[in-house]
Amino acid sequence: MSDHVIFRYDPDHQPEITFRAVPSGCTGGANTMAEARACYRTCLSARLHVDRRALPTVVEHLEGLVCGMWVRTKVGAVHRDQASDRMLLQTLLSPGEAQRALRDDVAELTDKGAQPIVVLAEPDQPVEFVVDQMLPRDTLVVAHSDGQGGVAWTTLYGPESSDADGVPRLMDDSAADATPVAALTRSGAGLGLVVRRRRAADIAS
Repeated sequence: MSDHVIFRYDPDHQPEITFRAVPSGCTGGANTMAEARACYRTCLSARLHVDRRALPTVVEHLEGLVCGMWVRTKVGAVHRDQASDRMLLQTLLSPGEAQRALRDDVAELTDKGAQPIVVLAEPDQPVEFVVDQMLPRDTLVVAHSDGQGGVAWTTLYGPESSDADGVPRLMDDSAADATPVAALTRSGAGLGLVVRRRRAADIAS
């Protein structure tokens, strides 16, 4: 089982880089990425009682504030809008009805007291990959290219999210885990879905 660690860069915060990890629960921070990575791996090694060379697979994500929205992407991922040959983030920030609607949704969630994070994904990426990086209080706006020069998205709520009341629930089974992200957006899950996370297995397994 992998550990997903999210590094958030906020120049107005000290330390500038903070991290939180799922499911290990490691948290901390530093003022450089190298220091933050070292701090995280020290924490994970202590949590698992193993040498750092024996740590499980780690998936890293970066978060930053972009045009008033917190945006998350997997380190090393290249999300492109195939229709326009632009980066997905460029498409997300460009003019367009879908893009404006997504930004309005993020603003509305923020006004309601949630702390939404836009997660950049690939259309064929399994839902499990997003669920595995969620905390119970998270509100994740999962966005991907719609193949026509725009964006498609749906919102996944953790079971303790402040804005999950009245939202349908995504069942925790292997079929749901393997469902491509685009299948959720095509299904018309406009209200979003609440994800009931399974109890984490031994991360070292």
